[in-house]
Amino acid sequence: MNPEILLKYQELANQYQSDFDANKKKLRLLSIARFFSFTGIIPAYYFLHPESEILASAVSILLLASFLFLIKNFILTEKQMLFYQRLVEINRNEIGALNRNFNPFDPGNEFSDPHHAYSFDLDVYGNGSFFQFLNRTVTNTGKIQLSSLLNESQRTPGEIRKRQAAIQELADELTWRQHFMAKGKETEDRKNLGQIDQSMSHLINLKSAKTIKILLTTLPALTLILIGLNLAGIIADSFYLIAIVAQWVIFLLYSRTITKFHKQFESQAKLLNRYSDMLLQIETKSFASNYLIELKEKLTSNKKSASQVTAELRKILNEFDYRQNLLVGIVLNSVFLWDIRCLAKLNDWQQKYSNDLPHWFEVIAEFDALASMANCNFNHPEWIQPQVCESGFHFRTDDLGHPLIDESRCIRNSFRITNSEQIVIITGANMAGKSTFLRTIGINLILASVGCKVCASSFEFSPIRIFTNMRTSDNLMNDESYFYAELLRLQTMLNHIREGENLFVIIDEMLKGTNSIDKLNGSKELIRQLVTLKTHGIVATHDLNLTELSQIYPESIKNLCFEVQLNSEELIFDYKLTEGVTKTMNATFLMKKMGIIPKN
Repeated sequence: MNPEILLKYQELANQYQSDFDANKKKLRLLSIARFFSFTGIIPAYYFLHPESEILASAVSILLLASFLFLIKNFILTEKQMLFYQRLVEINRNEIGALNRNFNPFDPGNEFSDPHHAYSFDLDVYGNGSFFQFLNRTVTNTGKIQLSSLLNESQRTPGEIRKRQAAIQELADELTWRQHFMAKGKETEDRKNLGQIDQSMSHLINLKSAKTIKILLTTLPALTLILIGLNLAGIIADSFYLIAIVAQWVIFLLYSRTITKFHKQFESQAKLLNRYSDMLLQIETKSFASNYLIELKEKLTSNKKSASQVTAELRKILNEFDYRQNLLVGIVLNSVFLWDIRCLAKLNDWQQKYSNDLPHWFEVIAEFDALASMANCNFNHPEWIQPQVCESGFHFRTDDLGHPLIDESRCIRNSFRITNSEQIVIITGANMAGKSTFLRTIGINLILASVGCKVCASSFEFSPIRIFTNMRTSDNLMNDESYFYAELLRLQTMLNHIREGENLFVIIDEMLKGTNSIDKLNGSKELIRQLVTLKTHGIVATHDLNLTELSQIYPESIKNLCFEVQLNSEELIFDYKLTEGVTKTMNATFLMKKMGIIPKN
């Protein structure tokens, strides 16, 4: 835990708490002032009217105007207060995260997939997972985008470098990131963005659209003129009533279309308000990195910014909601053909912009995912920016650690595998650190591939697709045994390689479901195939006989190990990776120590 970063979050939490308290106090004062301005309207008129009707009317109007002004300020102050409240929560959550409490963050359980190339084996998803460690997304599509990035480990060097620059730029913009997150957290409903996309994709089939536009211009104007002439005593009531009835006939003809699309869009205005604010946050920021500039440039259409366009839609949807007040709806539809007018506006908006909206939401999702990774870079300034190698295969790292292991307990190791050294066989006793080291390699490769810093003092790598075989499970529903399930996974791995895919394989104790002789022979043959197919990877095993392959393929296979010191009372683990083959096994020792088998 970096004390300077912790102090920064504490200062921000205190600052935003003070801002929240100040706005809360202001809100109470506005409530009192609003109450007295409203309740004073009638008494002011009543008591001042005997003195002067003009004075009474003026004071009453002034109090009404003050009431409306105070309502507007109350709404703005309340919004600002809640904004500061979310900022306090964001900073307190980060303080917790630096103290290894990741419970407030979504673990991405829905993305867990035992059949994925590596995410299940590397604990990418689930409670206490890497995703929960990394995830700070505030939109559902941002969370999906972050998962999509973590699920793909192979990118071009150019793409990785672009992402590195973008993520680090956002890492340095702490205030901007937190404000972006706070605006994204404005509503609790984070799963309706897909509904917005779906709603926008259904174009309204407005029958006789040209005729409707003419009627929307002429009929309300005619109705208002007839009402005015009636009030002036020039014409009878029946004339303007005919115009009102005509509007209701048209309304009834389109009532099914109105009801259908109001139901489809009615829940979206509040969400659109949130995304409009997030778009504005992006549009008003100047970026330096090419990738962020490219994303920002996507937020325009017909010379209008995305936030302006979504604000127009939000306004139409808000006007559409006037129909929910029965009295207001009757008046507006009697005089202005209101619902059909909103329907026509929505139709025009969709014709112009509906194809743009999904792309703008994709930009929000990408920024949301990038902000999570930028937060990781900011929280860990001691981590290193990986160097991406262009040609051949190269992987070299010093002081590599697992991001999920507390710094005080994390034992770091250096590791390298060159273009010619294809397979590294790692041996070691139980609990010596083999599986943890494999996951350390995998997780840091994922971080490097998405453009993040990694938990190391140096890290050089060639972009490559990761494929693991570490935690195979049986499937009783499909009548698959554990052993058969593992064979299917190994078959999938080899098929990818034979099809020309560039894989980095991570295998932990292969062929665990068969006898030792069969396991050894099968494991040897698999490694021979990996060498023949020019594949790179790491194999962890308890079978020391497997290390003999390094004598047959001295240029392609090397042996590393985790050693354990045994004495009569305890095991001593140092979790340090060393050259050669382990000389110590500990299963019998542990069974005797635990009383599972007799000591003598």
